[in-house]
Amino acid sequence: MPNDRTLTKARRIVAAIAAAMFATAMVPAGGLAQTQNAPDNQPASPPEAGAVYKPPLRGAPGGRVGGASRGANPTAIALPTIELVAPLDHTGETAEPAPTLYFFVSQRVALPTQFTISAPLRPTPILEATFASPPARGLYPLRLADYHVQLEPGVVYTWSVSAIVDQRRWSRNVVASATILRVPSDPSTGAALSGAAPARRAALLAGAGLWYDAVAAAAEAQNLDRHAALDQLLTAVGLVEPANADRATAGGARQ
Repeated sequence: MPNDRTLTKARRIVAAIAAAMFATAMVPAGGLAQTQNAPDNQPASPPEAGAVYKPPLRGAPGGRVGGASRGANPTAIALPTIELVAPLDHTGETAEPAPTLYFFVSQRVALPTQFTISAPLRPTPILEATFASPPARGLYPLRLADYHVQLEPGVVYTWSVSAIVDQRRWSRNVVASATILRVPSDPSTGAALSGAAPARRAALLAGAGLWYDAVAAAAEAQNLDRHAALDQLLTAVGLVEPANADRATAGGARQ
């Protein structure tokens, strides 16, 4: 038979085991999950930030000039404001030879409208064309492919949209302008874009500093992401009114 010393030792072992089991039972399930899943106490990865525009480091000079009439209005027509969807303080870039450009009008335009692209040291524009006047407030595309125009790499072009009040007195017209630069395609960006959904394409292109291509991809994605990527890009460069109008317009940018 066991002596008193052996019994005392056995009782101590049983008591220790019971205490350990009680302590384990009192740990909350969430605490166990945290201990098992995050042993290094690292926070969870944040969700994807969306279409965050990162301006190119080379930062060619140029930018956006808003359009409003600077002279007397000789007509009784209410004049619109025109904003080009472009960066404010530097030249936006594209990797496309014939990109799609976007502009905003504050109201219906009851005047002839003109699209112009000019290049440095060229006496005449490479494109000067009239197009259908916007019928309502909102964002509209201008596809260079429709005009059979291609941009040369390394040239800083100026593009403009004008509402023509007086063909002979240009200061009376509503003119908005911006600059654009075509840059070489990056193979790594091209590989990442392959098969990507439009919203993902917009995020990749914005992160690569390709402003105009990111906007075009975001406009393509607008019916899938409820305009989130497009509005994020507009707001990032200070185009607050176009962003507000886009959110308020069921159709968004005209396709």
